Amino acid sequence: MAKKKIALPAAIGVAAVWFGSHAGAGFATGRQEVEFFVQFGWHSLWIGMFSMLIMGFAMYNGLEFARIHNVHDYKNLFKQLYAPYNKMLPTLWDVLYLYATLLGSGVAIAGASDLIYQSLHIPYGIAVFIIGSLLLLFTIFGAGLVRSASTAMSVFIISALLIVTILGISFGLGSANLVKVVSEKTTTAGFGKIFWMALLYGSFQSVIIAPIVSVSETLKTREDCLKAALYGFFINGTMLILVCIMLLSFFPEVIKENLPVYFVTKELDYKWLYAFYSLILFFALISTGVGLIFGAVKRFEVVWTKDSGIFKGLRRKRIFICLVCLVVSAGISLFGLTAIVALGYGSLGYAALFLNIIPLLIIAPIKIRKARKEKD
Repeated sequence: MAKKKIALPAAIGVAAVWFGSHAGAGFATGRQEVEFFVQFGWHSLWIGMFSMLIMGFAMYNGLEFARIHNVHDYKNLFKQLYAPYNKMLPTLWDVLYLYATLLGSGVAIAGASDLIYQSLHIPYGIAVFIIGSLLLLFTIFGAGLVRSASTAMSVFIISALLIVTILGISFGLGSANLVKVVSEKTTTAGFGKIFWMALLYGSFQSVIIAPIVSVSETLKTREDCLKAALYGFFINGTMLILVCIMLLSFFPEVIKENLPVYFVTKELDYKWLYAFYSLILFFALISTGVGLIFGAVKRFEVVWTKDSGIFKGLRRKRIFICLVCLVVSAGISLFGLTAIVALGYGSLGYAALFLNIIPLLIIAPIKIRKARKEKD
């Protein structure tokens, strides 16, 4: 008798893709959490939930819009959402997504290079060259292998993060540092700035609507879309808050660290944890970088249809596109992880606020109600 496959409910599957996209290079290193939340002190205990609430509403509207209009790729989704102003705006969203992709791969290169620098004391510039070369080789010759291993890498990095988080929170409570920061309500900024940074975080993270909507075809009802958004809000919000609490246990020293979670593993003084996290983080960053670069290559190769000169055949075009993307990403990584997250993701948040958040929170509900009335 053949064994029956156990299939996850569609809403949980979509929420899992959301979490996998959220828990990328910046999240796994902890630099994202420090830059947008932890550096502001005790407010990081809860303000991350506000960011995920923004994302939850945007995600629900995006998924419901995709379901009603039967569009399951971001290009057609935003063409219909921006209509009748859909000549230039979808192209701008394409540019936004490419910018996000190159930033993400830049963060992956910077994170892996910083890890090599801190672990092996190899100069940062040389480390960037090494990581860039590895990504080039994997993207051209081993992208399939890396994509097959990416799910396992996600599970491993989440497991490592959970272990570090639990031990880090226990350490913070034991040392009374976490209790002190919370009880004294230690903060470094006014509520207006803290609120704005949380809004920017939700805004730049909302760009991951692109991979999420591509797997949303399994959502058949309005309730499915609502469940996916609620599950995603709960999973992402809970994990984000837990990591923030763990990092807050090492406040304020952790703020200046390029790799905050790596710093925590050293402070906890468990050699096995330090080795385990370092190894898993390295492969997770490589996996993330390859996935992002390969996605950019696939996006451009469908546009580049004509053969010319030395660029005859799909393979040569792919190598050239991959090389250009990697040079740009490596160039971005030279600014350092902290600067990329602060300035790069910050600017991405501003752009996504106008191209993503406002359309999904204001325009999408109006068009959804109109579509429902037309169907009735």
